Formats: sequence, C-alpha cells, structure tokens
Amino acid sequence: MNTINKLTELFSKFPGIGPRQSKRFIYFLLTRNNGFLEELSRLISQLKKEVIVCDECKRFFANSSNSNICNICGDKNRDNELLMVVERDADFENIERSGAYEGKYFVLGGRVPILEKNPEQKIRARELVAVINTRIKNKNLKEIILAFSVNPEGENTEHYIKKLLSAIAEKHLLKISILGRGLSTGIELEYPDSETLKNAIKNRI
Repeated sequence: MNTINKLTELFSKFPGIGPRQSKRFIYFLLTRNNGFLEELSRLISQLKKEVIVCDECKRFFANSSNSNICNICGDKNRDNELLMVVERDADFENIERSGAYEGKYFVLGGRVPILEKNPEQKIRARELVAVINTRIKNKNLKEIILAFSVNPEGENTEHYIKKLLSAIAEKHLLKISILGRGLSTGIELEYPDSETLKNAIKNRI
C-alpha cells in the first residue's frame, strides 16, 4: 500500500469523512510547501502532550497551567447547582459559545447505540455517577440537564442516563431535565445556532 492509500485510510477514520474527502485532503497537502507540512506535523505531535482530559468534566483542554482541572470547572463564578451532561466536546463548545448556560458540564464521550448490550462501555457512566455523588456530598447540586442529540441514539442515551440516575435523583431530590422544544429532529448539538440553543436551555422540561 502506497503513502496516498495509507493516508486515505487514516483520514477515512475521521468522523463524517469518506475516501473521496480523504483524497481531497491529500491532494491539498501535496500543493502546500514544506513549511506548512512541517508545522502541521509538529502540531499533531504536540496534541497529545499539551491537551489532557479534565478530571472533573472529562472534556479535552489545553493544559497551560499544569492543572488537571479545566478553566470551566475551576471557575468559582459558575453555577454549581447545575450540571449539564453532553455527548461530546463539540457539543460543549457550541453550548458554551452560545452564552446561554453558566453552570458546570460533564462530557459522556459518546452515545448509547440502539440495542447496545453494554452501554457502560460506550460512555462514561460510572464517572458521571461518581461526579454526581461528589457534588451531592458538597451539597451544591440541584439540577442535572441532559443535553443530547435529537435522534434515536440521543434519545436512547437519555433514557439510559435517566434510568441510571433515577434512584440518586429521588433520594437527594435532584431535578433531571431535558432541553426544550426548538431543536430540529435528527440534529446534533454541535450544529444549532446560539439563539436556538438559548431557547432550548431556557425552556427545558
């Protein structure tokens, strides 16, 4: 297998990228000068060294302060009574960009596929429960907001998390809410505009 075919195979592993788009990436790279390619290679090599997972919310962040906690989790001005659970980092970024939410987050790291027999292997279920229990001990959690994609897998994830947290929520009088109407069916949370997200969060049920 030659270099072009190997790169095509690697790029095709990216979300939403097929062989045709992969070839476009490769031919684009072939038109760039050596400086561009060297800088790209250098940044990719540094990615794993400089970006870590936050100990609390589990999102990726650039660790410039030698702390295991991201700036959101470490911000004392955030509303500790709210915890929003999202599927992926891209969802977190879109919601944060909208300016509609001022609480804390937790990133599940994925969704629960339909008919999945081992959902805990697809998402950070145990980690979520641990974070919630810690917040309960600190007596500063009142509401958990489930912010998932409006599609079958997102709805399946919602049902699984609700069932997972039902006993904890009932025991400690925690409210579990979901985003309100306004999000189009089939949409993932990294795509809606800020106004749509603001309305969905404001009108959560």
